[in-house]
Amino acid sequence: MPGGKIVFYTGILATAKTEAGIAAIMWHEVAHALADHGAQRMSANRAKLGLDYLVGKSVENKTEDKQKKILMAYSIGNQVSGVLPFSKKHETEADRIGLELMTIAGYEPKEAAELWWRMQAASEGKTPPEILSTHPSSLRRIRNIEAHIPVADSLAAIIQKN
Repeated sequence: MPGGKIVFYTGILATAKTEAGIAAIMWHEVAHALADHGAQRMSANRAKLGLDYLVGKSVENKTEDKQKKILMAYSIGNQVSGVLPFSKKHETEADRIGLELMTIAGYEPKEAAELWWRMQAASEGKTPPEILSTHPSSLRRIRNIEAHIPVADSLAAIIQKN
């Protein structure tokens, strides 16, 4: 959030269940800030606005019906192939960095995967297909987190030694 604040809705506390679950959420949000994802989204949006302008100019001599079809196809293609994958990349990066940070802070990294199992159960049937989502699926997140736990554990061990 502006001013460097990290926030999340209290409604997620029931799913977080434990201090480690809250830590997983908090460190994920801190990771977004550390990775400067907000500024990256703003830069990408500026580039998108420029491309939007160029596409708009390229169809201005077409019939209204043709313009609508081209702009609709462009909009859908841009979302599915540009905006959404960019957002999922940020979420995956924040999951990885957040896992490392929570582990360094002394929390059990397996709890991050457990949080996502609970998140999956809480959102069953309420999420769009992954290709149309701003976030990776819960199962993908769980697999990625579980695969990264050894790295987070090693990093925490190195830091604790020093």
